[in-house]
Amino acid sequence: MRMVLCETDEIRRPYTLNSFGQTISSYEELCYIISGQYLYFLVEGIPKGMKLWIEEELGLTLSEQEETKKQLEQIIGYRNYFTEPEQRMLIQQMRTAYLYSSVRKQKMLGDLYLKHCKYLSAYHAYHKTLSGLLQLKQKEQQEVLYHIGLCLTRMFRFQEAKEFFQKSCRLGDHKKCQEAYFIVSYMQGDHQKFLEDGRALSFTEEQLKEIYENISGMEEKLNGGEESHALKKIDYHRKKPDDLMTRRLTWSMLERWKNEYRREIV
Repeated sequence: MRMVLCETDEIRRPYTLNSFGQTISSYEELCYIISGQYLYFLVEGIPKGMKLWIEEELGLTLSEQEETKKQLEQIIGYRNYFTEPEQRMLIQQMRTAYLYSSVRKQKMLGDLYLKHCKYLSAYHAYHKTLSGLLQLKQKEQQEVLYHIGLCLTRMFRFQEAKEFFQKSCRLGDHKKCQEAYFIVSYMQGDHQKFLEDGRALSFTEEQLKEIYENISGMEEKLNGGEESHALKKIDYHRKKPDDLMTRRLTWSMLERWKNEYRREIV
């Protein structure tokens, strides 16, 4: 873990990067955000409000004629937050990312938004990759479709989410995607449709019965007040569920999704 001593005073007027809900109160914090989110700036550009804030609060004027990549290099070299080797490494990473195809950059931007739980923004970024999806490797195509499904689930667009999960599953074995697919199907509340959805992925009647019973059983446990101990994942290959996935099932989690989504769209 690296500790950085802030050499500049805390700024009187912080800047809020609305895309991620982050407040920046010093030059060091600005550099920290750039180091982790430079792809956002390469794709979307540095917001005009941020440029003005940098000029007024930090005393650094960014040339409007320069590309975003050059402006970022100007910022990170302005003071000594980074050591020289760190600067060289970060600049090389930015130059490499800058040369990626627009489709790959949109995919990476979607990943960044998803990491920060910005589901609506992630959805829009991923959606822009669909027209050029075949430019990506098959595993990356699968990830994009799966992640679009996750974003749609958070937006309570369950039927559309299920369609993207299904497309992702058809590109290859993807257990997490299968789990998400069945849980969304279960949450729609139609047992016959659940069976139809399972058949569409070539699951047998016996497997589907076991999956449905596992999900239903976990829901009963969670509704019984054991949520903190019973957040489990459905394991399709043995009867005993194990850890990770049923959290996407619980109604308390659905309520949390709703609140997160409301905050993002307001």
